[in-house]
Amino acid sequence: MLVNFGSVTGLKIFKTSWLSDPTKAFWALVIVTAWQLSGYMMLIYVAGFTSLPQDVLEAAAIDGCNATQSVFRIILPLMVPSFVICVFLTLQRCFMVYDINLSLTKGGPYNSTVLIAMHVYQKAFLSHQYGVGQAEAFILFIMVAAISGLQLYFSKKLEVES
Repeated sequence: MLVNFGSVTGLKIFKTSWLSDPTKAFWALVIVTAWQLSGYMMLIYVAGFTSLPQDVLEAAAIDGCNATQSVFRIILPLMVPSFVICVFLTLQRCFMVYDINLSLTKGGPYNSTVLIAMHVYQKAFLSHQYGVGQAEAFILFIMVAAISGLQLYFSKKLEVES
């Protein structure tokens, strides 16, 4: 006997498969991608947090900073490099997601989850339109490089030195 989560909990949203519903399939991919990346991003944040210079935090405490001021004026500005790296990697991964898309939905149902990387692959290798696929791949590369470059440029302005 097959029992699903929706029938056990009584929640209507879980009674049908998200991957077979065109309106929910995209959000299922988003949730899986966020779950996949969360551990890696958390590791970057923990590394950034543990590398905060203790002498700066001690000096702030001696100067009379309370906990809220210390977080907003010392810790968060020193954590900006971790934020920059995580945003950069997340943006890059979101544009280039292919493996999760292929393994979960293969673009279905009704092509509702064909993301840009899968579209480029289908155009080049399944439709045998190699020139069009290569042109789309190059445009995708230019878009990702431009967005990532702009994100890095504006984010680097926020970084401070300890």
